[in-house]
Amino acid sequence: MLKQFMRVFLMAAFIVAALQNSTFAGITEPLEIVNETGKPIMSLYFVPVQKKDWGNDLVGSGVMNQGDRRSINYDTSYIRYKLKVEFADGTTITRKGVDFVDLLDAWRISINQDGTCSKNARG
Repeated sequence: MLKQFMRVFLMAAFIVAALQNSTFAGITEPLEIVNETGKPIMSLYFVPVQKKDWGNDLVGSGVMNQGDRRSINYDTSYIRYKLKVEFADGTTITRKGVDFVDLLDAWRISINQDGTCSKNARG
């Protein structure tokens, strides 16, 4: 009886773990971010709005010059994202409402001079 209970318990635990890892976990999608601001970017952040901090700097060491690109993967389980760009001249752009719906068909987002973002749609 105990063996049968343990078998059922382990099977149930396996099913729950599988569901969490596939159905409920977010699928990551690739996204390319392009600097079209005309200014060097020192730091770039793109995280879900639910996150309290900005996470890791996507530029890393160095600078992201005009026309440079960074490829990232974003989690589709989040609906809204925030974007923060810090320039070499000390100015900052922050957008706190990049909708996932806007990203669904995007493979590239360009950050423009006025702080807006334009996207290139998938195929």
